[in-house]
Amino acid sequence: MIFRPTLAAAVMAGEKTVTRRVANQRPRSPWYAGARSLVGRRVAVQPGRGQHAIGTVEVIEHFLGGLGHLDAAEARAEGFASVAEFEATFAALNGTYDPHVLVWVVRFTDPQPVARG
Repeated sequence: MIFRPTLAAAVMAGEKTVTRRVANQRPRSPWYAGARSLVGRRVAVQPGRGQHAIGTVEVIEHFLGGLGHLDAAEARAEGFASVAEFEATFAALNGTYDPHVLVWVVRFTDPQPVARG
């Protein structure tokens, strides 16, 4: 999964344990609305598009749902200090914050750094 560098670092530090990604209708996209479950798989953590993975995490939950409005605890699980900070970042990345948009919710655990040698 591709994250902003600061969020990728938060994932690897165990401070970000969930991400929401807008679902789409492109079958080749990892966020395709008809995609298979990622639960039980380890996925790469990349600090930007085209960047090498800095680690992996294990997906423990993966489901489609409405974006809605997060509470403070869920905003912290997303790696943000507040709900407002999460909503502003989501809008900056996706063009808007629409609580009705369909998103993939991906929860993960067990960050493991990639060994470089």
